[in-house]
Amino acid sequence: MQAAENPQSQAILERLHDIHPVAEPAWWPPAPGWWILAGIVLLVLAWSVLRLVRKLRAHLRRKRLLREVDALPAQFDPATQPAAYLGALNSVFRVIALRAFPDSDCARLQGAEWVGFLKAHLPGATGLEVLESGPYRPDPEFDAAHLQAQARRWVARHG
Repeated sequence: MQAAENPQSQAILERLHDIHPVAEPAWWPPAPGWWILAGIVLLVLAWSVLRLVRKLRAHLRRKRLLREVDALPAQFDPATQPAAYLGALNSVFRVIALRAFPDSDCARLQGAEWVGFLKAHLPGATGLEVLESGPYRPDPEFDAAHLQAQARRWVARHG
């Protein structure tokens, strides 16, 4: 028996006549999954920008400190003002140590303990013994170029 011949089937088909297909979903607002994905992307982007800003600040700080170390011989001639030169160089070491190792007691260290701290955090460092008492002696003997190189290494590593 065919559907067109059956009056009951004909009535059912007439009732189905006004059913319309479902409309396409709108592109806005996005589904919750897209919001979650957008949030994750924003968090990763913010984290990346924060890391980039921190690296840039550290780079600029190191450049400034290296310029400061390089300017020390012009400010305090190691040949004529050795104590002042060593004092300024020691200040650079100390400023960087306080920033790089805030949980240590490096602020109170003096003499051999201070030099030991520097050597422990700057492997292969030599000639730093003059910082024990050199800034307080009237005429200390030291190799200014070598100390300058050690200070540059300190800045590059911890600045």
